[in-house]
Amino acid sequence: MGINVRFTVTVIAIIIIGFGGSFYIFSSGLVDGIKISAFDKSKYIEKIDECIDSQTAGHISLNSFALSLAETLKKQIGETEDENTAKEILAKLYDVTSCEP
Repeated sequence: MGINVRFTVTVIAIIIIGFGGSFYIFSSGLVDGIKISAFDKSKYIEKIDECIDSQTAGHISLNSFALSLAETLKKQIGETEDENTAKEILAKLYDVTSCEP
């Protein structure tokens, strides 16, 4: 009976220490520093907006194709999870419009 008691106490101690340690790690914010580094999509969308602003005069569109393309590209940037793909999408806008990178 002595071995069964030690085994049971050991298992209970491991469970308590494991859950306690996990609770401490997740509640203290240590996991916040381990986030997957997602890129900032808003800066690419802002660049598209700046390009479109330079392509319009007030409310009159100088190039409706550029506006349509910009909306499509903004949607694509919103859907992508890769920064290199976002850069390629932005390069497409610069190729088609007179905007400068």
